[in-house]
Amino acid sequence: LSEGNAIEVDLNAADFDAALGAHTAKPGTKKQRGSKADMRRTYSLTELLQRGFQHIKWDGITPFPLIDCFGRIVGVLAGQPGSGYASELSDAFEEMMREGREAGLEATSPEGASARGWFPAFNCGASMGMGNPHPVQLDPKNMTEVLERLVGRKSVRRMAMYQNAAFSLWAPRVYEVYENTMKTMWEKMPSLRNNFPGGVFGAAAFNFG
Repeated sequence: LSEGNAIEVDLNAADFDAALGAHTAKPGTKKQRGSKADMRRTYSLTELLQRGFQHIKWDGITPFPLIDCFGRIVGVLAGQPGSGYASELSDAFEEMMREGREAGLEATSPEGASARGWFPAFNCGASMGMGNPHPVQLDPKNMTEVLERLVGRKSVRRMAMYQNAAFSLWAPRVYEVYENTMKTMWEKMPSLRNNFPGGVFGAAAFNFG
């Protein structure tokens, strides 16, 4: 990278809290997170700047890595490829909103707020979370057919595969771990759904807000 093509942040990646195995970040202490009201509150740009955040002006297209004080990549503004990608993003959004309306979903979830927000959100694919001793197939219940249609849409697939490509470009060693792990899982457990063949993400979340 030439000088000026990366965004430096005043952090040391070695100081980041991580779960055992270092593949999952910890959410921070209760004091760091604040109250539930603090976490659900919407902050203005002025308030965030007063809290020490930095406002990065970005066109949403040009990729920029975020690097720590030792030049290690800790995050990426992945941007967009060309060839009509922005149009396909709009198509994916419209398809999701249409499927949501036809499924009777509203702007807010009847179950209340989740970790993602107040809107309805559903997961599909395979997951190892929630204390399971082995990977399991996620069950979005009455949204199963809707999500199966969405993961098959060209626009949604292109979005997913660009995310996959950006991951492999900016974090190749971590990507290799994902790739080998998922390949082994699907070989040993072929009944688990692979949302996007050729990719390394086991599951996908669809937000319908």
